[in-house]
Amino acid sequence: MYMRKILHDMGLNITEISEIMDVSRPTMYKFIDSYENGDRDKIDQNVLKFFDSVKRNPKMKKKDALYYALLLQGGRSETHNDRINSIVTVTAVERPVRKLVLLKSKNAIDYMSYCEEMGCDWENVMNNITCRFDDAAIVTLPRKMILPQTSGVASGIEVYLDFSADVPKGYEVVDLPSCIYLHFRGAPYDNEENFCEAIKIVSEALDSYDPEIYGWKFDFESAPSFNYGASSKKGARMAVPVRKV
Repeated sequence: MYMRKILHDMGLNITEISEIMDVSRPTMYKFIDSYENGDRDKIDQNVLKFFDSVKRNPKMKKKDALYYALLLQGGRSETHNDRINSIVTVTAVERPVRKLVLLKSKNAIDYMSYCEEMGCDWENVMNNITCRFDDAAIVTLPRKMILPQTSGVASGIEVYLDFSADVPKGYEVVDLPSCIYLHFRGAPYDNEENFCEAIKIVSEALDSYDPEIYGWKFDFESAPSFNYGASSKKGARMAVPVRKV
């Protein structure tokens, strides 16, 4: 019964997982039974990846687990679509010279693989820093910041230049030059279960955005990019570096 217990302890119910993974509830129950009996070849591959991930990370937040399920489905989900305001605002924000508290990974390629490798505590650790510009985020690093034996995906938080506090083992503090970011922000939403769809809307807006119409050009090699995730109060948020054309 361990998979059922893990899902229950995360606050996940079979209905919402089934909807996101695009299988019926009876089929999802059969997959759970097969997983608990060791019959992995009887399970849909995306569902199997989802089960393996939550098993390795039983302390994962519910919204993170649902987001991973959505990623496995290629970002496709009809769950709660009609409840999300699809408006995304884009604002240019100038950052001064500052520091970045950083926790790098060795193999991560996205949010979930990062959390599987590095755990889920980084968000609380970083958000407890008081002299910060914004919230902790998953960070995509420019090539100049990627060292041997590390990947381009990390977690990080921007802090003021005079930051001098100790950081936990494994974390590092690096200097960042001044930079202009385009901040993409989705609308707040009522139901926290809309977390996945909120991120999807902002991600699609970023992918389709042409900054050159407004005199900017994406400059991903000049500074890190930030994925702040989503919350019902703040909406989904992402920030990418740009320069004047």
